[in-house]
Amino acid sequence: MYQINIKVNQERAFWIYALNKLICGRVRAAGGIAVVAEMDGQVNLALACETPGRELLDETVTDGIVELLETIGKMCYIDGKLAHLKINKSTYRLLLHTLVAFDRECERELLAGVVSISPSVSLDGIYDFRLEELKSRWDEICLLITGNASFLYDEMTLNELLRFLVSAINPKIMKLELFRTGDEFLLKGVHNNSEFKLTTKGGENLMLYLIDLAPIELEICGELPDSKLYCRLVEVFDAKIKNESKSTVTS
Repeated sequence: MYQINIKVNQERAFWIYALNKLICGRVRAAGGIAVVAEMDGQVNLALACETPGRELLDETVTDGIVELLETIGKMCYIDGKLAHLKINKSTYRLLLHTLVAFDRECERELLAGVVSISPSVSLDGIYDFRLEELKSRWDEICLLITGNASFLYDEMTLNELLRFLVSAINPKIMKLELFRTGDEFLLKGVHNNSEFKLTTKGGENLMLYLIDLAPIELEICGELPDSKLYCRLVEVFDAKIKNESKSTVTS
């Protein structure tokens, strides 16, 4: 039997629960087990499989920790540096999400070289002592934002900043079509030769999904609920209108 124990201090307990959610499906599909337990001020994720599955378990855990650190770890770090900014919550959430996605492919490679698997893995140890190069990069991003904080209060300059950041995000999909269906937004495209569909409510959530997907092309099909969202889609993603004969903005 091959076992791995991943631990983190109680203050970061949600990291373990997030990691378990990321990898438990792959672990169980490979015939392994995953159990979360809290004790003595720490939270632990215990993983086990039969010895022949060791390589697959190591790969799964490595992938999961890399994804955890490049998303939640990076978000916690940047949030700690920028939380003092006095901007509205919606703008801050959008900015934070974009900064986390910024340069993610390069950062994933760096993290893959940092994360190593052993029978006992400390997430605190990796995050606190092995991410010097990444944290230096994140500091540069934060300095860029704080040095240009005045631009965050103007819609046009904010969109320009978001456009710059999104341009450095590797696209997950080439082209998306955007539809409004009732009070929901529908995104459609093709990913890995399969149909891609995603439905969400609210313009803010729509923007967060689009930032994560970073499509090369975005096509607006039909009407949108407000001019502010329409302008942001055009200015950040260079969105195009599919049917020029119809108005795309409603009051």
